[in-house]
Amino acid sequence: MAKEYLRPGVFVEEVPAGAFPIEGVGTTTGAFLGIASRGALNSPRLITNWTQFQKHFGSYRRDSFLAYAVNGFFLNGGRRCYVARVASASAAIARVTLKDREGTTPADTLLVQALNEGEWGNALAVDVADGTADPAGEFKLDVKENGEVVESWDDLSMDPAKKNYALTRVNGRSNYVQLSNLGSVTAPPANRPAVVTGGALTGGADGASDITDAAYIGDAAARTGLHAFDTVDDVNNLAIPGKTSVAIVQAGLDYCAGRADLGYIVDPPQGQSPQDVKAFREGFDSSYGFLYYPWLTINDPLTDAPKTIPPSGYVAGVYAKSDTERGVHKAPANEVVRGAVGLEYPVTDGEQEVLNPAGVNAIRAFPGRGIRVWGARTISSSPNLRYVHKRRFLMFVEESIAEGTQWAVFEPNDERLWAKIIRSATGFLRRQWLEGALFGKTEEEAFFVKCDEETNPPEVRQAGQVVTVIGVNIVETAEFVIFRVGQWDGGRSITELV
Repeated sequence: MAKEYLRPGVFVEEVPAGAFPIEGVGTTTGAFLGIASRGALNSPRLITNWTQFQKHFGSYRRDSFLAYAVNGFFLNGGRRCYVARVASASAAIARVTLKDREGTTPADTLLVQALNEGEWGNALAVDVADGTADPAGEFKLDVKENGEVVESWDDLSMDPAKKNYALTRVNGRSNYVQLSNLGSVTAPPANRPAVVTGGALTGGADGASDITDAAYIGDAAARTGLHAFDTVDDVNNLAIPGKTSVAIVQAGLDYCAGRADLGYIVDPPQGQSPQDVKAFREGFDSSYGFLYYPWLTINDPLTDAPKTIPPSGYVAGVYAKSDTERGVHKAPANEVVRGAVGLEYPVTDGEQEVLNPAGVNAIRAFPGRGIRVWGARTISSSPNLRYVHKRRFLMFVEESIAEGTQWAVFEPNDERLWAKIIRSATGFLRRQWLEGALFGKTEEEAFFVKCDEETNPPEVRQAGQVVTVIGVNIVETAEFVIFRVGQWDGGRSITELV
């Protein structure tokens, strides 16, 4: 609708641009699921370095490969990931109940709990003293871990109407504890916690020894397990380090295929021979799954001795490094695996000739070249989606276009809208072609975008839909580099040697 002009003068107006540029989404963010010493259950947290992981989830554990995988991710070039902690129903929060200052029969007044489930909370204790500003009416709460004061909260009140109410001051701000008012009927200020030294928190449990596959698979309604990532849109590469049961692997593949924006780096069972891992791979068929073999050997930070660990976290880091340096269209292979000092099983050329066509990506050690990812295939039976880079590039294109064309929703469905969609999508795909992701001497050979009356007949428009058809000619990977060498006598004849 045209703007009304009712007075003389000069009017300046902003005119919307004819095209809406589409920005490429990220492809390097990892998603890790596993057992940790601490951290909120089934609540993915963004982690950008190893120190941050240790702060929120603890360090290495003998019964979990999660910390090893996340460390390997950052070591190999990963920059950010989301980590979700899982546990069994036996996981419990450590706690201590503080009594009030009523002289004869002190009542329960304040519940101090560890911030989340785990045995780590059993290392906490609290000291209660009189407040500094108002010793007669307020109190001080020191939080200790392994006997050392890690937090101090002074001048706290048990009055909910005051700014220094204990729950308001501590909850959501403390990195160690959370408080609950138990509603003591003792009159203030005697309802504040009694002076105590070393009030130990007890009852914390990790819920690790009895965990089952169901905790990893999770529940969509409760957003647990895999479904904890339902609310995280910007994850790209899923790893469940060391979990190799058929139920978990199939659930991971189904989850990624359902999202259509996430690939699953699958770990094989430990100790398998090439024949065993080939049989394991043949139990699955999904272009969203990428299987790597064998397990890696590292120097264990806990013992300084060699330790065999699953490769998924390290490979996720290789993906991030390759995407950052070359782009998602480049197969994430022929890359050094940093931090690995050996392999559980040395794959030979002959064994890889069996594994590679089956979709098992070998990790191999080469003299003078280190340990490298030496495969780039999916576990799909479809020849069109045989390679990792093709599946990942399609996910990149699909999500980029989906997010970059949100402006089109509820626009009038006519030729002008179609033209804008074509311009936006064409501009985005042209950039991919110029960066080497699409094959072709011309744009017409590399991609096409079609949005017109043919793709949007009356019945489609009446259904409230606008349909755009896009085709991309993804560059192939040079998996087999062949040199045909012959003897040349200076003339035209060649005797083939190789």
